[in-house]
Order: sequence, then C-alpha cells, then structure tokens
Amino acid sequence: MAKILSPEEINEIVERAMHKSNGAENNAEKETASPLPTINELEAAAGNLINCRDILARFGAEVENAGLVGETNNAKILYLALTSRLFERPVSIAIKGVSSVGKSFTVEQVLKFFPPAAYFVRTGMSERAIIYSDEDYRHRFLIIFEAAGMNSEMQSYLIRTLLSEGRIVYEVVEKTKAGLRPRRIEKEGPTGLITTTTAPRLHPENETRLLSLGVIDTPDQTRAVMQALAADAASANIVSFARWHALQSWLTEGQHEVMVPFAATLADLIPPVAVRLRRDFKLLLTLIQAHALLHRGTRAHDDQGRIIATVAGYEAVRELVAKLFAEGIEVTVSKTIRETVAAVESCVGGGVGEVSLTALAKKMRLDKNSVHHRVRKAIDRGYLVNREEKRGMPAKIATADPLPDEIEILPPPDALDDCWSVGASTQGIKKEGGDEEPLLPPNQ
Repeated sequence: MAKILSPEEINEIVERAMHKSNGAENNAEKETASPLPTINELEAAAGNLINCRDILARFGAEVENAGLVGETNNAKILYLALTSRLFERPVSIAIKGVSSVGKSFTVEQVLKFFPPAAYFVRTGMSERAIIYSDEDYRHRFLIIFEAAGMNSEMQSYLIRTLLSEGRIVYEVVEKTKAGLRPRRIEKEGPTGLITTTTAPRLHPENETRLLSLGVIDTPDQTRAVMQALAADAASANIVSFARWHALQSWLTEGQHEVMVPFAATLADLIPPVAVRLRRDFKLLLTLIQAHALLHRGTRAHDDQGRIIATVAGYEAVRELVAKLFAEGIEVTVSKTIRETVAAVESCVGGGVGEVSLTALAKKMRLDKNSVHHRVRKAIDRGYLVNREEKRGMPAKIATADPLPDEIEILPPPDALDDCWSVGASTQGIKKEGGDEEPLLPPNQ
C-alpha cells in the first residue's frame, strides 16, 4: 500500500519540482539545490488523484470549493486546455463577456491548480516583447488578461505564429562595435494562449485559432456570485492545490503520447459543413487526448506505450464543447443569441419595427451592458441589425437574417461504440507499469 504523505511532505516535493522547472540561477545554486523529485515521489504527492476515475468531475467540485460559482464547465475546458500544453499543439482559449462579469476570475481560479512553471501571466506587452522575453515558452501557456493587451498587428502576428507554428524565428539588425550586424532570434514552443475580451469577435486570423467561451451574465448568476462572496468569510472549504500541482508535474515526467482509436470514424461522422472544421477537428482530438493524459493512471496503453483514449473520454469532452463547436462554425447559435433575437421580435411584434437598447434591456430584465454585448454578437452574426446610421445616436435594433435550425455537429458517443478499435494495436495493451493484457474496448 502506498505511503500517505503529510501536507508538509507534499509541499516539499512540489517545491523541488518547481525548482527544476524554474531552473537554477547559477552553478552554486545548482550544487546546493535539493535533489529533484522522482516520478514515484510526484505520484505519491498527487495521492489518490492518480487513480481517480473522473478527475475532471473531481476538479469541478474542487474549483467550486475554491470559490468559483456557475462557471464550472468553462473551468473544466480551461483545465483540459492547460493540460494540453504537454502536446505539440496546445488548445488556446478566448473568454468573452462584458466587463466585471468574472472572466479573469475564472482563469485565476483554474491557474491555482497548476504549478507556476505551466504558465506565465501578462496584462500587456510591447509590440516585440514576445521575441526578446527571457521566458521559456516550451510547453507553457501565455495568459493575457484582456485581449486589448495584444495591441498591435505585429504583436498579434507574432503570437499567432507561435501558436500555429510552435516557434518564432525572427531576424533583426543590431548596431555593434563592428557595425550593423544581423541577429537571428528563435523562440521555441509549443505554447498555448488564454486571453479574455469584451469584444464579441477577435481578429479573424486569431478567432479561428482559439476556442471561444462565453460567461454567464444573467441576474441569477449575479445573485449566486454575491451570495458566494457573502459566505466567503465563513467558508471552511480548503483545497489542497499542492496535490494538483504534483499531478501536473507527474504528467510532465511520464508518457505524453495518446492515440485515439476512434479518430477516423469520428472524422467520418462529423458533417463537413465548414472549412474551419479542418482546424477545429484537431482541437477536438487534442482535448480528447488531454482528457486521456489526465487519466493516465487508469488508462490502458498500447504495445508502443501510448495512452489509449476512450469513448467515455470523448463523451466527457463532447458534453463540454459540442455547442461551442457548432457555434464556432456558425451552423447554430447560442442560447443567449436566441433569447436576444426573440426579445427583439417580441418588442417589435414580429414585424419590421425597431427597438432601442434601453427598451430591450427592460424587456430582457438585464443590465444595459449585458444586452449591448449580446446585441453586438447577434449583429456580428447577421441576425440583428442597427438601423441607426448616425454615430452617437441611440441604436435602433431590428431583426435581420432568420436563425438557423439546431444542427448536431459532434456525434453521440454511442455512435462510436462499435468502432473503438479503429487504428488500435491488435497486439494487446499494456497498463502503466504492468504486463500486457487482452485488448478491451477503451471505455471499460
């Protein structure tokens, strides 16, 4: 039976792992540093998280205990995305919503579950700072609180290149004692990005590289947040972040490669209704792989040592992102846009009339900022239009294109039950640290 470590022992192991990730400042520090933790020590420090059958559900409960209210699904997606830093193409995220709705707070709460070496935070950067920064970008996330911090075309281009190509190669001419000389700067990834924004849509080239998440802006959510804040001082819930840090450090040290045996069949079942799916399908597979990697301690491995993703893992990911995928390729719309369009139709009596933003906010029983954000999204998608052409004048909101029918993009999990072995090895599977055993369906 594995030894149960004390909180002090867990913290000591995590601190040693952090020292490795941060790097020693000089040779003297390296000589005096404590020995780096072994993968077995990290496993012991992570405790029962290693063998948890549903780590994502466990995380959801823990992040709620840490103070997050109503945004658990977004937090789970962020957790999977940050875990994907260990792959060659991490999943990048944009969280959208009005000011003060809690976008940054959601990100901050999730980051507490990761060791500092997994990410670095900036509120803004100069145009070429990403080139000259001393940060190590390899298998890390760049967190920018507010996309306005990416304040130039050049900076946006550099970040986009880092995300897509996994590296930046930049040549600059510098003045030296020998005259002007070129210097080649290389920044290696892979690197992921998490940013927040009040804009309904980012730069088109950035938009297609990010999975967009919306934040709940309803009165019920506001009431729940205020109640949570009121109860915060009396809260006795304590989350052991050190165990979660140890889990991520353990994942860093072990096998990262994941095979998805049902990938080909999944590709056949998803309707090819938009070119963007070429990129989004890879994002979907990466989230499935991140879920499998997260459960490495309970997943089977093939004869090449790769972790085998399960249909159950796909089901967990699909539950989180199915609607986001459909909205991203614009074959369906979110619940908030449908509600907003319906409210406009109700105000104008289903005809061709117009409604002011103030009247619409009253109708929807939301604050004006929230309604404005929703209307901007609906106008951007072509479902509403502002007929007021003069700048500075009150908006005249009217309906435009009809809303599309709901279309299912991601197939239900049971559609994959009979094809789980596609691409899987027929030589059997190996469990981590164990012997080969008969091949079983991956959701068992």
